[in-house]
Amino acid sequence: MKHKVYSYYESIQTLPQTEQFARANWWKTSWEKNGWDCVMLNKSHVGASNLHTKLVSKLGKVLHTLPDNLRGYYPQLVARYLRWCGLHAAGGGWMSDYDVVNLGFTPSDAIPYQGELNMITDRPCYLFYASQENCAAAIHKFISEEFISDNILKIESDILNIKDRLSNIGDKIRHIDKSDIPKSEVMASLM
Repeated sequence: MKHKVYSYYESIQTLPQTEQFARANWWKTSWEKNGWDCVMLNKSHVGASNLHTKLVSKLGKVLHTLPDNLRGYYPQLVARYLRWCGLHAAGGGWMSDYDVVNLGFTPSDAIPYQGELNMITDRPCYLFYASQENCAAAIHKFISEEFISDNILKIESDILNIKDRLSNIGDKIRHIDKSDIPKSEVMASLM
């Protein structure tokens, strides 16, 4: 049985869907090549979490506190936090953004990081491991904590007060952050 890695997709009207699908396909290709079973979660999975309604309510309140320069980012922010409900409903596991290329991170490499909440913490989290219980605890924290501090949007690891425990796998994964060319093209070039 292969180990699963999850990602989350939600259609966001301001993002080009063809490019989003291309990224998701390169994500899947790179992770499967390294021994993973890839599962793309969506809103139907999110709705299966018993914590979904409370988190959606909280995210609705966050919109009114966002600085003007971040209001355009709101749909992505919602997706970033709702994915935790999707993973919670799926029973926990590894979650990766779909613009992350796997360059050699295998299920056997992942074993030492499973059991406790582990995440990339130097930016909005693009890879993490969370059990179902970790997901529930994180979602409760997202519901109870503020998302904005000193007019700055907090990242997940700051809200959860998690320190980086995955930095040593950095050579085995590559997050395609900002690029002058479409991210899917950068991902394809790494394959």
